[in-house]
Amino acid sequence: MKKYHIISNPTAGKTKAKKNLELIENVFRRNGAIFQTHLSRSERDATRIVKELTAAGETEIVAHGGDGTLHEVLNGLADPTLCHLGLIPSGTGNDFAEKIALPLDPTKAAELIVHGEAKPTDYLEVNGVRCMNVAGIGMDVDVLERCKTGKLKGKIKYLLSLVQSLFAFKGIKVQIESEGVLEERDVLIAAACNGSQFGGGIRICPTAEVADRKLNAVIVDCIGGKMKIIKAFLQLMKGKILEYPLTKHFLCEKLKFIPKQPCTVQLDGELYKNLTFDVSVHGGLKFYR
Repeated sequence: MKKYHIISNPTAGKTKAKKNLELIENVFRRNGAIFQTHLSRSERDATRIVKELTAAGETEIVAHGGDGTLHEVLNGLADPTLCHLGLIPSGTGNDFAEKIALPLDPTKAAELIVHGEAKPTDYLEVNGVRCMNVAGIGMDVDVLERCKTGKLKGKIKYLLSLVQSLFAFKGIKVQIESEGVLEERDVLIAAACNGSQFGGGIRICPTAEVADRKLNAVIVDCIGGKMKIIKAFLQLMKGKILEYPLTKHFLCEKLKFIPKQPCTVQLDGELYKNLTFDVSVHGGLKFYR
């Protein structure tokens, strides 16, 4: 009989995590499901917990939290092809959950796992680190770095940091390699997408599919001065960045971004310094959706 392991981030979504966890556990009990709850207490603790569980043969893993919690859980799976992964959204950012139309109500999300079927779902891997949603370099990283130091919380903090970056970020020079083609561009954003949105609902790639064994490369050029950047920003906020003339979008299975200067990479909103941006798409994982 299945035994579900709920990996819960007690700080996800500010104060709602504890209340939501009680609702989730009630759903599992009411349906006669066997489960065990594990609380992540620090950064990367969820990864450690999941590594231990899946190395011991456990296969039913449920992440309770936001995109960051899902990222940590994904990176703890000993063998993603042997696991069924569920997500009960409870974070300040639930971008992947919204992409795959998961219920944001914790009770309904838990019922989907108990009664539903895990379906094949892709994930990205960036030089050995897995990514469920969007990986990128450029202004999105600049925004996240500003968020780390800001005093505000939630989506307001992200939007303020985004506006600050809009006027301060000057672009980065990147070599882009895919399917044997190498080119150099001055970019505002260079992203590899499995999901379609980041930053709490900003649609970077609305056409992305999560089970097509393809990654979406989205590269926005940073040329033409500040007005061009502002225009790109407005198109991004409207979910129409793929229609912007200075955006290049294509599907591939492998992609490499090689910045001229060392820079930080973001994976699912988590920051990684000195990580080579060599990304590939993988299948085999089954996700409750």
